[in-house]
Amino acid sequence: MSAFKPLFGKDVLINAALWVATRLPEDQCRLHKIFKILWFADLYHLKKYGRTVTGDTYIAMNNGPVPSVLYDEMKQDPSEGDAFRRFDRGNEKGFVVPLKSVNADYLSETDVEALTYSLNLYKDKSFDELTQLSHKHAWNSARNAGMNTSIRIDEILDEIGADNELREYVKDDILFRQAL
Repeated sequence: MSAFKPLFGKDVLINAALWVATRLPEDQCRLHKIFKILWFADLYHLKKYGRTVTGDTYIAMNNGPVPSVLYDEMKQDPSEGDAFRRFDRGNEKGFVVPLKSVNADYLSETDVEALTYSLNLYKDKSFDELTQLSHKHAWNSARNAGMNTSIRIDEILDEIGADNELREYVKDDILFRQAL
């Protein structure tokens, strides 16, 4: 179980992952690709709209940023009602089969915009390409702090080149949500 809670609730996070997984070919529907497409969608949405799509906390792992709550959800053995089944094919690990349809009510128009943008840009990238593309400032800063460290929002804001106005907006939004 993750020590983190997704900012917008687990339903938003799961449906964003389902949105990606249902659009990937079966042989490409793997944890790594889903996680990286979500990472880049979150960066896009944060820069353009001041919040992420998923609301998840990313952890700097060996092959790039990993959404903590989603990863914990997907590595569990599936039980009734779960959204995904994970499996391996020989030496190839981390394949995913969506077990539910996307409930679009949990995704805003801008969420879908960011997911579409990221999917179109990264769906054809290889494991190694996605790993390399996600090993930028935010990931490096977290990795320098230690193995499997959470990526701080200020490092993510640095990576996307956020101006002071966006930084203040995000800071205020975080404080507001913490007060709820």
